[in-house]
Amino acid sequence: MNKQPFITIPLFVMMLALFVACDTTPPAPVGPSISVTAPASDTVFTDSVFFLTVSATAGDAELSSISITENGVAIDPARISLDGFPAGSNPSPVASPSSLTYEVGITAGSTDGETSTFAIVITDADGATASESVEIYTEDYGTPVTERTMILLLNQAGPAGQGGLDLESGNQTGTQASDTDSDIRDLGIDTNLPVDQNWLQQIGTINGSDLRVPAAGLLYEDILTSEQIVGAFNDGQSFTESSKVAVGDIFLAKTSEDNYFILKTVNITVTPSDNSDSYEFSVKN
Repeated sequence: MNKQPFITIPLFVMMLALFVACDTTPPAPVGPSISVTAPASDTVFTDSVFFLTVSATAGDAELSSISITENGVAIDPARISLDGFPAGSNPSPVASPSSLTYEVGITAGSTDGETSTFAIVITDADGATASESVEIYTEDYGTPVTERTMILLLNQAGPAGQGGLDLESGNQTGTQASDTDSDIRDLGIDTNLPVDQNWLQQIGTINGSDLRVPAAGLLYEDILTSEQIVGAFNDGQSFTESSKVAVGDIFLAKTSEDNYFILKTVNITVTPSDNSDSYEFSVKN
């Protein structure tokens, strides 16, 4: 009877160990890793700056550069900032070879109604890369407003040369015929009332300006474009003399030069003993 050869357990273990020892396949290289936090909204103004938070960690090799593409094409470095500083180049060298976190600012495109894919790519010293992308939709909301704060209009009954306001410059002016820059005016005092009560605390038109109160529900904070100011003005109700002005009151103005403004009353200073009373406005145009 023929006996079949067999392998003992110790011999099998030795052969397995020899096979393992002879496996010279190198481990797969580890590249960098990346994480990108997108803006809260994926819709931004055309030509505005949106921000991404980018974090990266090195793998086997040190981090080398960061680059940004739009629809697969490297964008102009002038459109990129890293932690508030101009990128200078794209790709741009990184400050830390092991790990980094950047607030990346990117200027959006100029085309209304366009969706673009922005890819952030981290490259290490061995040429390995990691990337993530976000989609950004650009919308032309109109011309962004310019806002000025702490704009004062003084009681007309004070010293000569006050009581008017040039909305274009924000400067205080007078209310005489020679004060052609005045766009709105304070209405002064009622001399029939005691001094501590005689400021009318009302405003009115001057030099061909048009003042209006807004339609119900309008919020100053919601006005973001010049076009919205014009629309709100057209929906408002004209007046030549306001009722008593209170903090929070909103007014719309069109000057004789066809410039449009929205004003919010943020503070009123009443001085009972003299005519140093004033309104403080925030103004958008």
